[in-house]
Amino acid sequence: MTKKSIIVECPSCGGTGLYTGFMESKGEAVVCVTCGGTGAKELHYTEFTGRKRKNGISKIRGGSGTILDDSRKSTWISYAEFEQKIPASK
Repeated sequence: MTKKSIIVECPSCGGTGLYTGFMESKGEAVVCVTCGGTGAKELHYTEFTGRKRKNGISKIRGGSGTILDDSRKSTWISYAEFEQKIPASK
């Protein structure tokens, strides 16, 4: 599938081209490194046409977005249960 693109407001500077908030003192800013000061960012994407299947997976557990802590008691579910429990986006 062909990638599409769209120009969006820069998520780092809110479209101002200037970034503040890390090491800048009050009244100071730096040119935003995400957009180079333009205030905009070109976003490249592939349009979602449906959830794809990930082959070779037989069991799944919830993720927290951090490093997995194997000391926790986690409940595993089958791929079929995952597809029923979490419907694909339309």
